[in-house]
Order: sequence, then C-alpha cells, then structure tokens
Amino acid sequence: MRPLKPVLTIAILFVGLVAGADAQPLAKRHQIGLRLGMWSQTTDIRTEVGIGTVSTSVGGDGFMGGLAYTNWLQESLALEIRIGAMAAEVKTVENWLTVSTKTTAVGELLFGVKYYFPRSTYGNSVRPFVGASAATFIGKQEETTVGLYVVTESRTESAFGGQFAAGIDFVLSRHFMMGASVGYNLMSDFDEPIGGSKNYGGPEFTMGIGYLFGRGVS
Repeated sequence: MRPLKPVLTIAILFVGLVAGADAQPLAKRHQIGLRLGMWSQTTDIRTEVGIGTVSTSVGGDGFMGGLAYTNWLQESLALEIRIGAMAAEVKTVENWLTVSTKTTAVGELLFGVKYYFPRSTYGNSVRPFVGASAATFIGKQEETTVGLYVVTESRTESAFGGQFAAGIDFVLSRHFMMGASVGYNLMSDFDEPIGGSKNYGGPEFTMGIGYLFGRGVS
C-alpha cells in the first residue's frame, strides 16, 4: 500500500539514528512534532453503474497526519496535545442532469498524559511509555451539486471519547526526537453518518519526529 511508504521510511531511519543517539534529560522541556500513521475504518474503491447514473466512490485508505505538542513535567510524566486527520471518502455521482461530489474527513483532538517507565530508562535515549487521552472527534462532510445551479451543502458532526496507547520515544540529540506508538480510539457515535459511518473508533498506529526545546533540568 502506498500510504505505508512514509511510515516504513521513518522506521528505517530509526535503525540508523538511534544507535548513535546520546542520552538527554527531558524534564521541563517541550516538543513540537509531526506525526504520520494509519487509522482504522478503511473502505474500498468501487464504481456502481445504474440507468442514467454512474457512481464512483474512493474510500479512505486510513492514512493520517497530524501535529503534537508535548511538555515534560518530569522525566516520568509528560502532558501532550495532538491533532490529526484522515480523508474518509470522496464520492462522485453523475446522472443526466447533475454531477454531485461528496468529500468527507475525520479529525481528532486529544489531550492526554504519557507515563515513562521503568526508572532505569530515565535520561536514556530509548524511552518506553504508556498513555491515555481524552478526545474530541470531528467529522466534516461537504457535497457540491452542479446542474442548472451550483448548490453546496456542508455538515459537521462531533463526538467524544478517548485513546489508550503504548509506544517508545527515541531521543536522537538535544533537539530532536523520534517516536512510535500504537493506540486504540474509543468514541461515541456521530448523530449522522460521516463518510458512511457513525463511528470511527478502532486502532491507530503513528510514527513521528519532533523538535525539542527549553533548557530543562540537568
């Protein structure tokens, strides 16, 4: 799958970079990072042909991207804010009189904590962690119909939930870090379907790179 290529590229970089990384303390430091990964709820590409109608639908492949901010209160505990999104579906319906295009996307905004363990890893370049977050999931669907007139309809749905995750952070230098995590999203249903689904809960895998700043505690 093409969406896996950037994830696999980052994974290969881990092998070469972590080996030469120096141990760095994280307490009282901050990070801004870019995250790429895979989200569940994928669908297939399909074309349906009826009398006078052609419908083409390209389902989301699960690829997601996002940003993260992290603040280490101490070596063992960090606060994190993450925002991410994936394209859920693009659908075009053609008939004798009109062409209708529908696009949908689903995003997440998470506020959470990361706990690092065991104590023997504090100050090292390899940092295992577990995390938990409260989340707001936002779905947006927009449909444009072109015929005698152009009509655009837009709808936004929101739902609440959370995420549990586990992963490893790799401190590459005083100013750069890479990481990987596996999580599971739990969410309530949207009131109305977005991209054909009311619920996008499920597993999520992300990898990322970030810039560390702040003097920290030596």
